[in-house]
Order: sequence, then C-alpha cells, then structure tokens
Amino acid sequence: MSNILGIPRNRLAIAVAMVLLLAFTLSWLQGRFEASDAKTAIAAAMSWKPRGAQSVFDGLAARGEGDPQCDGKVISQLLGDVGVRCSTPKNPEITYDFRVLLDGRKPPRAANPAAEALVAQLR
Repeated sequence: MSNILGIPRNRLAIAVAMVLLLAFTLSWLQGRFEASDAKTAIAAAMSWKPRGAQSVFDGLAARGEGDPQCDGKVISQLLGDVGVRCSTPKNPEITYDFRVLLDGRKPPRAANPAAEALVAQLR
C-alpha cells in the first residue's frame, strides 16, 4: 500500500472529505461572527449620543424621511473595525457612514460629510 503525505491510499477520500468539511465549517463560522459584529456595530452607531440627549437614530428619524436602514461591513477582524452605512427610505442616495471600533474604547465616528453634518447638528 502506498502512502500520500503519510495517509494510506484507501483512507485518502476520508481525509479529503474531512479537510473540506473543516474548511466549510470555518467559513460558516466566520460569516456568523461577521454578521454578529455588524449587528453590534449598527446598534452602537445608532445609539451613539454625540454630546447630547439625542442619539444618531433620533437625529435621522427626526428628519421625517422614515426609519434609517443600515448595513455593516467588517473592515478589520483583528481590530474589530466595522463600517456602518445608513440611509433613509425617502433619500436613499444620501448615505451616512460611520466607523465603529467594537472594543468600546472610542465612540463611533462619522466617516463622510453627510454623517459629519448630522453629528454637528446633534451637538
């Protein structure tokens, strides 16, 4: 019986299947972690109160353009950096971008001019 990388030829199919299953499982888990991080970042960005009693969500909702729709994208897993992009139903072309560090040491920050204007209005 010949060996390939120390694996007997009759068990090679099982070894390949186990490696593929491991790769699929790790990919699935990574997606779950990223989705969880995005939800946490969206909640942090929307509940952020930049020097006032009004949160970012309240500021967007007060514009009368409908409830903001947000999505998050993990920028860096290592740093826990997530980008959050929000828009309102009546003006979907105007996006409000925020960067959130999930460690909680720094508050979210506005990442584009529309978000900066919103934050300035809330101060």
